[in-house]
Amino acid sequence: MTQTLNERVHALGLDHIQRHIFLCCDQSKPKCCDLATGLAAWHYLKQRLDELGLTTLAHKGHPPGPIYRSKANCLRICLQGPIAVVYPEGTWYH
Repeated sequence: MTQTLNERVHALGLDHIQRHIFLCCDQSKPKCCDLATGLAAWHYLKQRLDELGLTTLAHKGHPPGPIYRSKANCLRICLQGPIAVVYPEGTWYH
């Protein structure tokens, strides 16, 4: 059975998100921080959002949370990384 895009979005709880965090990590050519630091930041972000019940976990049988996270290969800031940006505000962090 093939899911439609809307069915997949709903199944993951993405239709309920309020914020989306993009974290520059796991880069193919690390510039803002070394690879290990970027991956450690990603694992911490995942763990902390899950602990606070803020992530979209509908696919794991939990109610969807208000925050979705994505790895970004490079956000082109390349200073004081890892770099994160939160939308819809467009607030940047390092």
